[in-house]
This record gives sequence, structure tokens and C-alpha cells, in this order.
Amino acid sequence: MKTVKTLRVTLMAAALAATGSAFALDSGGFMKVADLTNNSATQAPNNNAPGMPGRTEGDKEKLPAASTGAKADASVDHAKQAVTDSALTTKVKTKLLAAKDLKSTGIHVKTKDRVVNLTGSVPSQDQRQLALDTVRSVEGVDSVNNNLKVSAH
Repeated sequence: MKTVKTLRVTLMAAALAATGSAFALDSGGFMKVADLTNNSATQAPNNNAPGMPGRTEGDKEKLPAASTGAKADASVDHAKQAVTDSALTTKVKTKLLAAKDLKSTGIHVKTKDRVVNLTGSVPSQDQRQLALDTVRSVEGVDSVNNNLKVSAH
């Protein structure tokens, strides 16, 4: 792989030399090209992206500091809880679908702060109890609000 890269650089140098140009790499890794026919040198502009090599001025003076304190912590905790609740909802739905003898297509699941809310309908009281037992068996569920209706279809 290194041989291929060296070959490419060599070929590029030969092509530039054939057109009457000279080249070199500056400290930032950019190629400088000098046109030998009229002695005007051109160079790639400095990299001005924050935190990148070649930045001409510091980025600490111009960018605001990251917010700290309780507000940032609360926002991080809220994001973590949202991910946890989403994952828990997925686990509950998967467990309901996998439960033998349970018709779970009419069951709706929402999770908030590890509390699972069940809504929708099931065909019998036995199905309602089976759904409740199934959800309670999922690791991470703190409690279940069972608002399932029994519909005689």
C-alpha cells in the first residue's frame, strides 16, 4: 500500500515538473505549487476549522464554553432516561410478541421512567392477566399501569 502511495506522489511530481511547476509540502501537509514560468507562488489557504492543525488563531477565545451545572446534568439524565425507556419499550413489545397463547397485536406499550403503560384491548380476562404477567417479568420494569380492556370479539 505504501508503494502505491509513493508511486502516486512520484507520478504527480513528474506531471507538475513537466508543466513547469515546482511543489513542496508546507507544515500543515498542504501542497505548495509554484509556477516557474512567472514566479508567482500559490498555496492552499490555512485550515480554519476549530481544533484542526494549521489553525491560525485559537478556538478557545471565540467559542462559548460548554454549559455546566445542574441544567446540563439534567439534560444528560433526561437523554439517558429516554434511551432507557425506549429500550425497555422494545424489550416489553418483544416479550409480548414472543409470549405463547397471547394475542398481543391490540396491546399498545409506552414507557416513562421505567413505568410501563399498557393500553388497547385483549379478547379475554386471561389474556389481560397473561399480558400483565409477561410485562412484569421484563428486567428493568419498575411497575405496570394496566389499562387493557377486555373486548368480547
